[in-house]
Amino acid sequence: MHIFTIAAVVAAAATAPDSVIERGRAVSDWTSPESVGALAAAAAPDLKAKIDAGGGPAAFSAAISAQMGKQTEVFDEVEMAINGLTFYQRLAAHERAPAAMTTVVWDDKGAVVAATVQPSSPPPAALPAGAGVSVRPPFGTPREGTWFTYWGGRNLARNYHMVAPAQTYAFDLVVVKDGKSFSGPANEHASYYCWGEPVLAVADGVVSDVVDGLPDMAIGDMSATAAAGNHVIVRVGPEQHALVAHLQRGSTKVKTGDTVKAGQPLGLCGNSGRTSEPHIHFHLQTGATFADAGNGLPANFHDMRVDGRPVRDGEPVRGQAIAATK
Repeated sequence: MHIFTIAAVVAAAATAPDSVIERGRAVSDWTSPESVGALAAAAAPDLKAKIDAGGGPAAFSAAISAQMGKQTEVFDEVEMAINGLTFYQRLAAHERAPAAMTTVVWDDKGAVVAATVQPSSPPPAALPAGAGVSVRPPFGTPREGTWFTYWGGRNLARNYHMVAPAQTYAFDLVVVKDGKSFSGPANEHASYYCWGEPVLAVADGVVSDVVDGLPDMAIGDMSATAAAGNHVIVRVGPEQHALVAHLQRGSTKVKTGDTVKAGQPLGLCGNSGRTSEPHIHFHLQTGATFADAGNGLPANFHDMRVDGRPVRDGEPVRGQAIAATK
């Protein structure tokens, strides 16, 4: 998981209409000089300077209009709050862009600390109902807090993993308490609620790949070479393999060829690999190893609650709290 990566930052402070979606819309129609003017008028001084350096609101609006044209269709809008930041994201088509991602981020004082627009990809064609592989969540009940979907869903506004063929339907999962994923020094692994939580097999199967012994990275220091870090892959069906990644060094409890049962511990949640903070990365793929991953497969979680509601089969999406019920 990457804590949100900003590509081409301009920024501002927010007014406060009724909802995050409304607040985001009000300051993100950047083909409108009025909307960009509202963004610039509310900007914190250092971030407003970036807008002014680009010629001010009128020039910014003209540049966006020339590059993208007017918005023609909204595919999805997403809101999420965690660690004192509130996110608004919109995936939409424009006259000269098949898809673009607009993002606005507020801090805990209501100031917009980042606002971006960048080319994206439109959502893929919808899969037929019931197309996912039925699995249990890869976790149990945490010691504190609630599991939270940081990335998950079927378009790039909800799931940045979709750029990787094997990770099209991947999830990044953290534990959140009182709106935060950690308590204590942000640079210490043990401050994160999901650090050391058991990571479980999502279905009965046979272990096809194990990596252990890689170091847990310092917070924010992501590995350049070992993306998945310590991980376990379990074959759960023909050309169906379940991967859990970023496990703690030395915590892996299985080896290649072992038979496992759904809910069996595979390791502990850690921070190895290309990860900006401790979390569980989970996805289903056709390949048996991380190096030969094949294509991604959708997962339908059973025996869970989503935002407090029982769900028999489904996919949690970015911003939803989830809990295993068995």
